[in-house]
Amino acid sequence: MTAFIRAGCRFGELANISHIRFVMNLLAAFSAACCAISLLYYVIASVIALRFVRRASSDPAPLPKVAPRVAVLKPLHGSDDNLPENLVSYLELDYPKVEFIFGVSGYDDEAAAVVVGLKPQYPFRQITLAVGEEPGCANRKIAKLIGMAERSARAEIFLLSDADVSVKRDHLRRVVSELDADAQIGLVTCLYRAKASGSLASRLGALFVNTDFLPLVMISKTVEPLRYSLGATVAITRKALEAIGGFRHLKDLLADDFYLGKFASDHGYKVKLSDSIVTIRSEERRFAEFWNRQVRWARTYRTTRPISIATIVLHGPFWALVLIAAARCSIFTLGLSAAVVVARIVTSRLIIGKALGLTGQLGDAWLAPLKDLVMTGVWVAGLFSNEVLWGGRRLRIQPDGTMHEVVH
Repeated sequence: MTAFIRAGCRFGELANISHIRFVMNLLAAFSAACCAISLLYYVIASVIALRFVRRASSDPAPLPKVAPRVAVLKPLHGSDDNLPENLVSYLELDYPKVEFIFGVSGYDDEAAAVVVGLKPQYPFRQITLAVGEEPGCANRKIAKLIGMAERSARAEIFLLSDADVSVKRDHLRRVVSELDADAQIGLVTCLYRAKASGSLASRLGALFVNTDFLPLVMISKTVEPLRYSLGATVAITRKALEAIGGFRHLKDLLADDFYLGKFASDHGYKVKLSDSIVTIRSEERRFAEFWNRQVRWARTYRTTRPISIATIVLHGPFWALVLIAAARCSIFTLGLSAAVVVARIVTSRLIIGKALGLTGQLGDAWLAPLKDLVMTGVWVAGLFSNEVLWGGRRLRIQPDGTMHEVVH
């Protein structure tokens, strides 16, 4: 009887070992496949980015004989060292019929003083400081935009831009000519590159924009027509904006930029990705700021584009570690893992330097594998809650994309 029990225990141990081996082999095979997919993605992303930039470097198409009137709407909140420079890049746009409307919540906002200080330097520009927010809006950016748009009764095109964005002088000419190229185009949206401020958190944030976000948008655009817009800069015709119900239709949505393009597409308008790439600043000083922003974006993406969850397979350095842990350290596993890390660094350098012209940030490409590991943690954190931190408020995202403030 004792021998029978021992034999049974031995069989159970062998079965458990066999089961563990099966799971580990399965995990090794899956992680190896993810490494291979990541390698392919890195190459495709860098090639598409280089092609896109070559097209963007060409001269903009000529404007129509009668250039449409444009209102640049720039909602602001607070100030930093780069705000004056960012605003000046817009005030120096090369375009004949343009007005500038800067929105703040109150005169005590530091950004208001920056706008007031710039007005005397540009007496030939039509500059308006719109003060106040529309009540009843969960989205404070939209709360400003509602009143800002109402101040421009003559504009045929609205150019929306975040406070941290700077542009080249021909930016508006490019965007307007792209809107004019096809009567069905109701909205033009722009990719953006990120400049780091120097801190590790800022450099990681810029790496995410430059080597993750930007290539993914480029690739998705080649696979299917664009049906959403990106927040840094959006140009929309008055007709398209009125068709979707104006900015009030976005007042409670967290991803207002995404839905602005989606609603325009739903109403039959084409959404075009501009050849013009704008520049934003990655200003995170502490890792917590970087983490909170990335988690907010991850949870927003999960709500607006659930397919974004699948991007976990592109976290090559993470899967390289899993492969090494799950499989024996053979020449194949070590070689594939090393290839993933090297390819990530090399293609990141290509995108940062050759495609985006950020030669001062080439050294940050060495941080790309570390950033990917951190972003794997962000991906996990993005799955388990619908609450985000934004502008000092804790907000809960609803399944329909709306949000409300969480009061504890």
